[in-house]
Amino acid sequence: MRLFDQEDNYFGIDLGSNSIKLAQVRELHGSPSLITYGDIETPANMLSSDSEIDQNRIADLIKQLADDARVTSKNVVAGLPASATYTSVIKVPKLKDAELAQSIRFQADKYIPMAIDQVKLDWLVVGEDEENDEQEVLLVAAPISTATKYLNILQKAGFELLALEINPLAQARSLISQKDPDHCVVILDMGVNNTDLSVIDKGVPRLVRSISVGARTFRRMISQNLGVDDTQADQFMKKFGMMEGKLDNQVVRSMKPLVDNLIEETKKSVSFYQEKSNDRKVERVIITGGTTALPELPMYLANNIGLTVEIGNPWQNVSYPSEIQQQLAGLALNYATALGLALRNFV
Repeated sequence: MRLFDQEDNYFGIDLGSNSIKLAQVRELHGSPSLITYGDIETPANMLSSDSEIDQNRIADLIKQLADDARVTSKNVVAGLPASATYTSVIKVPKLKDAELAQSIRFQADKYIPMAIDQVKLDWLVVGEDEENDEQEVLLVAAPISTATKYLNILQKAGFELLALEINPLAQARSLISQKDPDHCVVILDMGVNNTDLSVIDKGVPRLVRSISVGARTFRRMISQNLGVDDTQADQFMKKFGMMEGKLDNQVVRSMKPLVDNLIEETKKSVSFYQEKSNDRKVERVIITGGTTALPELPMYLANNIGLTVEIGNPWQNVSYPSEIQQQLAGLALNYATALGLALRNFV
């Protein structure tokens, strides 16, 4: 079960904090075509539980979703959020495969903040530095406990886990046009607990961070500032978001410090990467994830980040029946990871 294995017949699955999404594609006339997709809600934070009962419930939900979506494979590739992994691009001397594997494992200690025997480590050569006779390697590590949990859950659901893949790599496939893939962009994946920030350069995650800003932090701040319970705070957040002039601006004032922190961290990451990469400039920011749908939040980000901000469209690299175009457009924010996983054999 390597992170970068290839398999012809499989589907992609995104196990989120509050929902599970899946997607499956196939080749049609030389390009990927959408076969099926689907999602199902899950109890909050159930995936993070180590309880066997909770893991069995997640497995049952996966099985139900796959049955409802009529997936045609028992093989699956699952995504891992940035908050659950350690990712870095490193430079190593050009070596044969066996020597390269030893060299990377030795160097990994410098980049992975866990003992090597406690992580599942994998790597992929992503470029070369001819001038210094080196090659660039995408180094990815996930705690063995996390990998084992995903494996157990999917096996209980009746599926074969072929590989685990980091969400930013999957999102790069679906959110960047494959007609012109050599862009340098930031992807902000705004979820329930965190926002995963990835600088994607030529299709490769070069810088990956997880920022503690998401729907739950917005809700908590609104609840505290307005003196309401979580249910009421959630309703206010979804109805008003960053809209001015609503509830005496109490909602937007509650959210603004958190959003401003996210903007500041994005700017710092862009500056850091541009200084590090010398001649590469970040062109734009692509936003995705369900939290992005909060009213006026995309506009606020666009007005303050200092770069062009666009809402991600994961369906751009696949074909599908024209009659479901409107339906897919309404789901665009939620399927970047699942569809990107499904596209891994095509990009």
